[in-house]
Amino acid sequence: MKSFFEKEVLAHPLVMSALGAVVVIALGSGVYYFVSTRSPQSSVATVEMGSINETVTGSGTVEPSQNPNLAFVGGGRVVSVHASVGAQVYQGQVLAALDTASLHAQEAMAEANVEAAQAKLDSLNAGARATDVQSGQTAVAQAQQSLANVYANIPATLTDAYNKTYNGVRQNTDALFNQPTMPQPTVTFQTSNSQAAVDASNARTTLNVQLPSWSSTIDSLNTASDAHTIDAALSASIVQLTNVRTYTSTLLQALANAVPSSNFTAAQIATAQTSVSTLNSTASSLILSLQGAQQQIASGKLAVQSAQDALNKIQAGATSQDIAAQTAQVDAAKAQVASIEAQIANNIIVAPFSGTVASVNVKAGQTVAPNTVAVSLTPQSALQVKLYVSEVDVAKLQTGDSAQVTLDAYGSGKIFPATVASIDRSPTTESGMSGYKVVLQFTNNDESISTGMGANATILAAQKQNVVVIQKSAVLQNGANTFVLVPGGKTPIEKQIQTGIADDTNIEVTSGLSAGDQYLVNSK
Repeated sequence: MKSFFEKEVLAHPLVMSALGAVVVIALGSGVYYFVSTRSPQSSVATVEMGSINETVTGSGTVEPSQNPNLAFVGGGRVVSVHASVGAQVYQGQVLAALDTASLHAQEAMAEANVEAAQAKLDSLNAGARATDVQSGQTAVAQAQQSLANVYANIPATLTDAYNKTYNGVRQNTDALFNQPTMPQPTVTFQTSNSQAAVDASNARTTLNVQLPSWSSTIDSLNTASDAHTIDAALSASIVQLTNVRTYTSTLLQALANAVPSSNFTAAQIATAQTSVSTLNSTASSLILSLQGAQQQIASGKLAVQSAQDALNKIQAGATSQDIAAQTAQVDAAKAQVASIEAQIANNIIVAPFSGTVASVNVKAGQTVAPNTVAVSLTPQSALQVKLYVSEVDVAKLQTGDSAQVTLDAYGSGKIFPATVASIDRSPTTESGMSGYKVVLQFTNNDESISTGMGANATILAAQKQNVVVIQKSAVLQNGANTFVLVPGGKTPIEKQIQTGIADDTNIEVTSGLSAGDQYLVNSK
């Protein structure tokens, strides 16, 4: 007998609908759990030997390998134009030129400077010439002779100075002293300046001793006297004349205060002052003359030393520093020529490649500014494709790699062979995207290729034959370890491997597997 719950509650239509929904949900959840937690299905594959090609793809635009717009680097007056629109021109052909007359004049002068600098360098490297040595020796001899002539005149000059001084002392001052040549002479006149009178007497006493000594020094000189003896006699004579000048100065001070008397009248005082002043002036003049002789000797000695130094330098030859400095002068002169030649070249437009003249923008007689585009060329060949690749892909490429290029204008069915001409090793930002520029050069000069066409390229980065190859999807990564799963009874076994190049589906195994080995590939 059914209970009330069974008859009334469970039998109610709403309750029955709810129970049915629960059952459906429970069944769906179970199926989802089974499917989602079931281990992926794997299939067994066999390692094979085969070939593999690693490629890098990219897209770009066809463009000339050189700038088609040819401009004057310098400015000036256009003197000639040798291009017309539509004309065929060839590499190296002059298309237009500016006036370079002044530059050619500068070039000629610069080349002359090179020749002069080079000639001097050659002379330095050649060493001393016999004529140069002879000339140097002559200069030394002349300087020595000039100095000898000065020395030769000194004895006579000193004798003359002594005689004038001695005679002046005796004739102009002896009358002013009692016993003038005795050991203790005194003045013969009265003076209010008693100290000056004492000084004059003492000075005359000293002079009486010095004049004989001076005379003896001069008498010892002759044409055989050496330079040192003559120099000493000259200096001693200047000292003696200075003493005479001092003597006359003190005597003039005493006369300036002389007291006139019947024995020494005012007129006699004036005459005495004149005579003593004359002797004072004579001494001063002789001092200047002998000092001038000393200066001549000093100048003559410097001239001899200078001539000898010049001769020594000639005989020693150029130093390494001299040669290095002159070499630098030659290099600088050559650099100046090169600079002017570059300026001339910048004022002449030469076709860098063969092609067709697309436009001519200048006329003869026109004055143009620097960097003015004069002629534009459409190249006949040397077209290229510039594309940008990622950091990962650029590491795979090297110049000379072959490539296949398709052009949007002809579709994927027509392939144009090319090679990698250059690879940038630093990234460039192009249209907001950073990449490494790779330039492809077309192998053939195909007239169907035109500048501006869109291009798609596949570059063969690496190619290997008869290597161990497996499916790329079988390769697993765990940190720095690369491995595949191989059959191992109830559970697969991890097998560590080393890989090489790869294409879209396969990858090279360089170690860890051999041909004929089995590995697992997830089939799901």
